Amino acid sequence: MTSGDIIIPIMMEADVIERVAEGADVEPEQAERVLEAWRTLAGERRFADLIERLMPERLDVPTPAVVLQARRNAEARTELLGEFGALRSAEVAELAGSRAANRAALANRWRAENRVVAVPMGDELLYPGFQFTPEGRPHPTVGAALGILRSIPDLSEWQAVLWFVGANGWLGGRRPVDLLDEDPGAVEDAARREAEELVF
Repeated sequence: MTSGDIIIPIMMEADVIERVAEGADVEPEQAERVLEAWRTLAGERRFADLIERLMPERLDVPTPAVVLQARRNAEARTELLGEFGALRSAEVAELAGSRAANRAALANRWRAENRVVAVPMGDELLYPGFQFTPEGRPHPTVGAALGILRSIPDLSEWQAVLWFVGANGWLGGRRPVDLLDEDPGAVEDAARREAEELVF
């Protein structure tokens, strides 16, 4: 017997397992597997097995393609916010000249009416700046396109916003955001085609 060996009397094993689980902040089943590893293995192999037994039995690991897509999506979100900025609901009210006591009411109402979209960032909602006219009102073309895009099942807020800043085949590779004033009809038509393609 070496100093690293642990001897557990059978009648006390349940108590030991419970104490190990509590002290290591793991489930009792994991603690039992750990103790079994210490009893049966020695040296480096013992430590390697201990690590394996502490790992979850089933681990969902994303594929490299999923990780790459997530990275690209994060970069697109960062670029969007860097290019157009974003407003919190109180800043939307300020830009629009609202005097309402509830500083979030105006942005929330416009969002509920599908005139603008807010994206979640941490624990707050941000309104990308391209959606507003210089007077602080919702851009009418954004609202019209959003009304159409909302027919796409499970369309997220981020997907809706990123649609406006992505190169669009229906617009000859141009971005909808760049045509909001110049050709609002083309933006609405591109949204309609997008929705038809994804819904039907």
